[in-house]
Amino acid sequence: MSLDREGALAEVSFHWSRMTPVPSKPVALHRLHTTAQRTLRLIEADLAALGVDPAAQHTVNYRRTQDIGEAVAFLECDGLIVPSARWRCENLVLMLEHHSFGSELQVLETEEVDWRAWAQVHGFLDPSDSTIS
Repeated sequence: MSLDREGALAEVSFHWSRMTPVPSKPVALHRLHTTAQRTLRLIEADLAALGVDPAAQHTVNYRRTQDIGEAVAFLECDGLIVPSARWRCENLVLMLEHHSFGSELQVLETEEVDWRAWAQVHGFLDPSDSTIS
C-alpha cells in the first residue's frame, strides 16, 4: 500500500505497463484506513546497508527485499514502512500474520482512474507505443 495516491498509481503503471497486452480498463484506487501497533520504518540508507542495490530498485527482482520482509515478520512486527521504488513516497507493507484482527482494513473511498493516461504523463508508458489502444 502506498501512503501517497501518486505512489499507488506509479506501482500500477509500472507493473501493468509490462503486461502483454497492456490492460485497458481503468484502475479502482482505494483510500484505506488501518492501524498497526508494531511498525518498523526503513529509509533508503537502511535498505542500502541491508544489501538492497538502489540501482536495482526499479526492477522486479525482489529477493533481497523479501528477505528483509521475512526478518521483519520474524520480529513480529505488524507493519513495515519503506521508500517506494517507483515514486518519491513511502509504502506500507502489512504483516498479516501479526496484524491484529481488530485492526481491519476499511475502504474509505474508491476512485476510478485512467491509469494509462496517468502513466503516459509520468513516463511509465510511451504514448507512441502501438500496443496501447
